[in-house]
Amino acid sequence: MLDSQSAHFKALDSADLSQLQAILDAICIETGQSLREPEAQEVAAVLISLYRHGVADQDKLLSVGRLALTRKRSR
Repeated sequence: MLDSQSAHFKALDSADLSQLQAILDAICIETGQSLREPEAQEVAAVLISLYRHGVADQDKLLSVGRLALTRKRSR
């Protein structure tokens, strides 16, 4: 069941997913993180959530993704 907050999410198409994958790939390459690690998958979820809420600027997504991974690794 959809709640009132999820009804406004942006649907993702293959171009959106390709863009987000490229951003996640760049973050993982920079940090030496494997895409299969839980931390990288959590960053992917953050990126998708932000994008679905309208954040499409690649630099902002890169910055937030880097920060999210850094925080996950420091715990």
